[in-house]
Amino acid sequence: AVAAVGQCQMMHLYDKFFSEYNRSTAQILLTGDDVDDPEREAHLKATFSTLIEMGVVPVINENDSVSSAEIESGQHKVFGDNDTLSADVACLANADLLVILSDVDGLYDSNPRENPDAQRISFVEKVTPEMLDLTAGKGSWLGTGGMMTKLTAMQKVTENGICGVIADGSGSQTLERILDQDDVGTFFTAQ
Repeated sequence: AVAAVGQCQMMHLYDKFFSEYNRSTAQILLTGDDVDDPEREAHLKATFSTLIEMGVVPVINENDSVSSAEIESGQHKVFGDNDTLSADVACLANADLLVILSDVDGLYDSNPRENPDAQRISFVEKVTPEMLDLTAGKGSWLGTGGMMTKLTAMQKVTENGICGVIADGSGSQTLERILDQDDVGTFFTAQ
């Protein structure tokens, strides 16, 4: 119930801010079942395509009003994290680029919170099982998935011909710098 109220507040903000740029917004709430069902998936692809053709910015979120019941019942797939949701949406929308903003500025060769000598990896040609093993475990207390779900999301989109970036979302102009192809975060090349 609280999620349903929050969705209205969130969409009001998106609508307000995008209207300053002469853009309309549309809300789409998803569950994992929507992506897994071929008929629903086809409808979602058509909806994304039409919205983008119309210049409307789709705002996608997990349908938390129903998902909490699904988590309790254990009967249905839920996304459980925004990384998985964003990868599924990027594939449905046939995106060119998926940007995941985080509290870490990309993929590192070891955990930067534990190793002060950890080095950021700027470019990843392919997500490997070794990378996934390196990132296994929980992330910060701010997120549910940590780097593992981000890498799994990048693996999914790159295998579907979409490039990706994981970058720190707390800095100003991060998206602009990514679009300018600055060395920001970690870039994952499409396969």
